[in-house]
Amino acid sequence: ERALACAPRCITGLARLPIDRAFSIRGFGTVVTGTLASGTLSPGDEVEILPAGLRGRVRGVQVHNGAVECAVAGQRTAVNLQGLSPEQVPRGQTLLTPGGLRASAMLDVEIQLLSDAPGPLMDQQRVRVHSGTSELLGRVRLLSGLEIQPGGSGFAQLRLESPAVAAPGDR
Repeated sequence: ERALACAPRCITGLARLPIDRAFSIRGFGTVVTGTLASGTLSPGDEVEILPAGLRGRVRGVQVHNGAVECAVAGQRTAVNLQGLSPEQVPRGQTLLTPGGLRASAMLDVEIQLLSDAPGPLMDQQRVRVHSGTSELLGRVRLLSGLEIQPGGSGFAQLRLESPAVAAPGDR
């Protein structure tokens, strides 16, 4: 019942697949896997890999080990790519519709600190950020005040040590 109550993922617009694995299959080439966060992917689609800034084309798509003509948001997806090697698309990169998003080392966010946090979140505190399948280090620049107490919330800018790909509404 709970699963049926969940809102469906958006299948229109931007295709976005955070890459969790990349490998090569003899006779097929480079394959990347992940859970399609939004949009759809089909053979022949041109794609962009960020933050690397590379382009490729979808040769084939599989969902749960079966070839499909179209993978949709929410599905575990394997994408066979033309023109890219596995070393170019490691975990943490994001496969996207070209021009849909840009990678950035600064993210504007709203932070809600858990009520059982061990202490306040301080301005300029170093943090570990999980975005898609990437894990990044950065600093928090609080936009109102010098700290957020456990259970509190506030707006901040995350200044990351390396670029991330994020969309409005990401957690």
